[in-house]
Amino acid sequence: MTLHALTVLAAAALVVCACYAAGTLVIARLDVPLGRAERFPLAFVLGAASVHLAMFTLFALKLASKPALLIMAFGTMAAAWFLRNRARKIEAGREKFSWTDNQPAVGYAMIFAIFTVLYLVNAWAPEASSDGSGYHLELVARYLRAHGFFPITTNMYAGLGQGAEMLYALAFAFGRHAAAALVHFSFAIALAMAMLAYGLRLGKWWVGAGAALLVYLSPVVGKDATTAYIDVVSAAIAFSIFYWLEIWDESRNDRVLIAVGLLAGYAYATKYTAVVMLPYALAYVAFRKRKQLVKPMLAMSACAAAMILPWMIKDWIFLRDPIAPFGSSIFRTPYLHVSTIAEWAEYLRNYAMPDRRKLPLDLTIHGSFVQGIIGPVFLLAPLALLALRYRAGRRLLLAGAVMLTPYFANIGARFLIPCLPFFAMAMTLAIGNMPRAVAALVLFHAIASWPGALASYADPQLWSIRNFPVEAALGRESEDGFLRRSLGGYAEARMIEARVPRGERVLAMGSIATSYTTRDVLVNFQGAFNQLLTDSINIGWYDGYRPKSVLVFHFPEREIRRIRVLQTGQLGPHVQWSVHELRYLRGGVELARSSEWKLRAFPNSWEVQLAFDDSPATRWKTWETPAPGMFIETDFGAERAVDEVRVEATDNDRYYQKTLQVEAMDAAGKWIRIADHPEERDLAVPNWLRRAAIYELHASGVNYLLMQDGEAGANDLADDPDAWGVEAVARARQSTLYKIALSEMRP
Repeated sequence: MTLHALTVLAAAALVVCACYAAGTLVIARLDVPLGRAERFPLAFVLGAASVHLAMFTLFALKLASKPALLIMAFGTMAAAWFLRNRARKIEAGREKFSWTDNQPAVGYAMIFAIFTVLYLVNAWAPEASSDGSGYHLELVARYLRAHGFFPITTNMYAGLGQGAEMLYALAFAFGRHAAAALVHFSFAIALAMAMLAYGLRLGKWWVGAGAALLVYLSPVVGKDATTAYIDVVSAAIAFSIFYWLEIWDESRNDRVLIAVGLLAGYAYATKYTAVVMLPYALAYVAFRKRKQLVKPMLAMSACAAAMILPWMIKDWIFLRDPIAPFGSSIFRTPYLHVSTIAEWAEYLRNYAMPDRRKLPLDLTIHGSFVQGIIGPVFLLAPLALLALRYRAGRRLLLAGAVMLTPYFANIGARFLIPCLPFFAMAMTLAIGNMPRAVAALVLFHAIASWPGALASYADPQLWSIRNFPVEAALGRESEDGFLRRSLGGYAEARMIEARVPRGERVLAMGSIATSYTTRDVLVNFQGAFNQLLTDSINIGWYDGYRPKSVLVFHFPEREIRRIRVLQTGQLGPHVQWSVHELRYLRGGVELARSSEWKLRAFPNSWEVQLAFDDSPATRWKTWETPAPGMFIETDFGAERAVDEVRVEATDNDRYYQKTLQVEAMDAAGKWIRIADHPEERDLAVPNWLRRAAIYELHASGVNYLLMQDGEAGANDLADDPDAWGVEAVARARQSTLYKIALSEMRP
């Protein structure tokens, strides 16, 4: 084992210990007895919420240096150590469990141990997941380099709550990528322990152990838990909220609701959709308490707000959207186009699955569309309905149903993970009077979930654990060598690191492992700025986006101060209204554009200048479905004589000619129609359009372009880089890095 491997393990252990220590401090204040089995998982997850908030504070104050992080972590552990005697006083040995009296438990433990070794090695190996090596840890790395938060407007994921990533940041600072993955894996252990403890609380350890293994062994859980993702964290938080509510219901100690509130807020900070546990908790307490509600409900809400509001305030300050990126259609900003979220959401609702009726089989057996499987054993999930005859079963199913409500907004298999603990526990509880039946379910699930067995029935490209990379985990194989053969996009990231100077930005036509480079990589779809640059590149090569049509509106000459082109039609869901140039003329002569002109548009007013920049390589777009009332407006600042309006557009925009009209504002301040039904004319495309597109990148401060083979425009760029004004400087795998030539940029 190398020093690096030990450092990775130590960094993850630092986070786990700090979280557990913080949790014991909070629990000591709650003054509630906990059993030995439930103490660690509940304290660890509760402490994670507290450590996350401390990390947020350090980042917000720009104090996130390594010494400050160590002081915070060791200070928390020291405080817990000095108060350990008080914590022991409130510890209760409520459950009785004997290995000799429960010999079948040895079988459960052996299965757990075998899969734990498999998972541990995969989590310990260099981080090779797409999103983990991408935005999850990219954002962590960027914040650590800056010692705090700063506006990141070119990556829509920067607006998401980063409750789990704050813990990853503490691990990443000392152990880099793999340490973050190990922290995520620790939540899988904690979740399994919490489920076992709940079974002990019910007096049926096999119910808890069986349910814990149904979740723990699930192929998608195993894969997710061993990467720097966040879904298992969300599941552990949700189940902890449920558990603390059960403790409160039994003890009626209202201090317990502090833990519930903190965790409910932390659920939001970790994953927006997990916030459904907050109304669940409030409704649960209101229903069970009914009287003297105000104080406990306020306390719970205040604790939740302490976790939620910092992230909302950060997003409001940096992105002008407190629920970024999902508030783009409400809190309109220049950083994200409405269509980006709409198209993303539409894909997540169906994953290109042609028939949603196949979803159950795809989730459990095939995984061809939903990127993972939960395992064939969950085809027996309807068994859980038999648990309705028990009070605990009804509560489990209700909590599971609540966590399931956001699922159909994203039907990927891993987005079921937060629901699985509740439904798995209800399944084993339903047959809890038949311990052998529970054991049979677990044994079948273990066999079906083993990597070798998965290959016999699931999709060959299934997102799951496939290998046992012990050499990479122990540092005997170099991280670079392992990642070059295991992670697509890694070689590109290292190429950018080697060939792009510090301070330069790169436009990437596709996702890469951005956390493995310190350069600012603009992934084409992740922000409005990136999309504008990408649109210019596409205009350069794609005939359908080039300005080839002019819509000419004629009307009797009149003095006009304010004029607009108005959209009057409701168009299809997958089209946009775009304008390359908008020109005003008198007697065939264009009015000279002036800085006195005030330009406005709805929607997307921030980009309206693109319709007045005299560049064929740019265009203003609605970036959402065209609808009546959308417009581009010009205030000349004074009366100007106009008799013609020309709208330069793509061939696709010819379709919109019947839905556009020109309006002018009269002396009474009322808009009146002055022209519609425009004349169509062809427009010659300049032969220097490609170079004009590259100029737009250069003018925006981007001098490098990463093009992956097979991406739109890759062949055109590779065939004649001189026509574009670029030169190929390096290749990695199937990607080419281009540098913009600085001479003769403007045609």
